Amino acid sequence: MKKLNLMIIVTVFSMILFCSCAQNNDVMASVNGIDIKKSDYEVRLKSNEIMAELMTEDINNSDFTSEEKNTKIMEIKEKCSTDKETIINSMIETAFIDSKYDSITHEQAKSEIEKQMSNLDDYAVEYPQVAANGKIMDEYIKRMGITKDEYIDLAADSYISYVNKQKAKEEFAKEKDLSDDVLDKEFEAYIKQEISKTHAVYYK
Repeated sequence: MKKLNLMIIVTVFSMILFCSCAQNNDVMASVNGIDIKKSDYEVRLKSNEIMAELMTEDINNSDFTSEEKNTKIMEIKEKCSTDKETIINSMIETAFIDSKYDSITHEQAKSEIEKQMSNLDDYAVEYPQVAANGKIMDEYIKRMGITKDEYIDLAADSYISYVNKQKAKEEFAKEKDLSDDVLDKEFEAYIKQEISKTHAVYYK
């Protein structure tokens, strides 16, 4: 069965609305000509807060042990950070990688999001966790104050960024024999180093 990977859900949700169509010029940072505006940051913050709440509620209502719950909740808090500097740095990283890669089109990404959402519907009856994921997504959309169609369009942009990052990581990993944990750490360090060489400006 092709289940929708929960961490992909979180990854895409936590990146949601990065490319929002803000009309103001309240720029917080810029990298390679891509501006990150205050409105983008505020929506990312709201998105992370909502997703952290929903995922925490789901974990607390699960059959995990207390220790397992605490571990998973800590992972969610890290993934859906509400720290201002962490969010802005994450958005800078996304903008930097997106400026270097163009892995898939918006239509391809939109098709993938629609397929994932269809998988949720198809397997919800048979698999309780898939049904739970679908409820989390529906509640997320409701609390964000957007329609499902708006979510699909916005999630497609975020999915493009996710695919671009995976592509960048694959290229970095070539001819390297590293465990996943070590690869993740070395890749993040590499991206930070590359960003430091780039025209990145932080305004506030």
